[in-house]
Amino acid sequence: MINNERSKHAVLSQWIKDKIADNTFKTGEKIPSENELASQFSISRQTVRQAIGTLVADGILIREHGSGTYVSLPGSKTVTGKTMRIGVITTYLDDYVFPGIIHGIEEILTDNGYTLSLGITHNKPSDEEKSLIQIMQSGVDGLIVEGTKSALPNPNESLYHQLKEKNIPVVFINGYYRNCQDSYVILDDVKAGEMLTDLLIDNGHTLIGGLFKSDDYQGIGRYEGLLKSTKNHDLTVNDNEVIWYTTEDFPYYFEGSMDKIILDRLKDVTGVVCYNDLAAAALIRLLKRNNISVPEDISIVSVDNSFLAKELVCNLTSVIYPARKIGKLAAQLLLQLITDPLSQNRIILDPYIKVRNSVKKLN
Repeated sequence: MINNERSKHAVLSQWIKDKIADNTFKTGEKIPSENELASQFSISRQTVRQAIGTLVADGILIREHGSGTYVSLPGSKTVTGKTMRIGVITTYLDDYVFPGIIHGIEEILTDNGYTLSLGITHNKPSDEEKSLIQIMQSGVDGLIVEGTKSALPNPNESLYHQLKEKNIPVVFINGYYRNCQDSYVILDDVKAGEMLTDLLIDNGHTLIGGLFKSDDYQGIGRYEGLLKSTKNHDLTVNDNEVIWYTTEDFPYYFEGSMDKIILDRLKDVTGVVCYNDLAAAALIRLLKRNNISVPEDISIVSVDNSFLAKELVCNLTSVIYPARKIGKLAAQLLLQLITDPLSQNRIILDPYIKVRNSVKKLN
């Protein structure tokens, strides 16, 4: 039985290599299944998959879909230097702000002769695990990652340790894991929340609520900005008037059955700071179906300045999210790290507000 939690996958990887070296597992032969190894070593299948994934990436093992895992034949995989391939993992890919991010990354990498391997997580740690393993197996020189549920403990920490052991640099975008000492490119979310709240206060709003995502780093930062601004203006925020949701909760909050609860929570506020334009749009639709107008009855501000913020949704006042710039900066930073692993950098971009007509002037 393997006892050291952090080294489980490493110990299993070494055991498999030792068995190959002493010819217990012969070239071209099938090794025990994930279930058999998990039972033999009293570890999870996830840990077994990580150990096997490392050896597949190194060309020691090879997976055959629907058949099993085999000791690689000599010459079946040639280990070279650079792969000229970069892994990019985001929560979503082809909607909202993400096309801009991908285009920015692609512009820089293509100019430097690199191709992209894309992974999508849908903000699920299990999907992030699959994407990391698949991309590592395909071979990459570096990774750009939008962390999954970045405000919560990271269940894929061991995979990121494997990347470090392989000297594969990682650059995070939008958020980052607190226990990963990696480079990142993010918007200053605290300042964004503070600036939006300042704008409401400057327009006479003193009763301000919030709608924030609780499982992502950005949501925590934007809420912190709300608190910072109200404290600077000697105002207080009523906890009951701040609504929190997770990725999985979001559809249920706004499909109709929660309308009364949300309206009761926000009945005394004159302005709401929203996590992003998607949340703001959902809230505005909820208000509209209950005959509450923006900004006449309540003011709404948000983050991302996406297509939703324009005429489609009440000319929403929103912080500009520089998607293409973040993608380009992340790619440039990653290329620096590939050349010079010591060139760690943490880039925090200043936010700017696009003011439209979703805020009513009360003073």
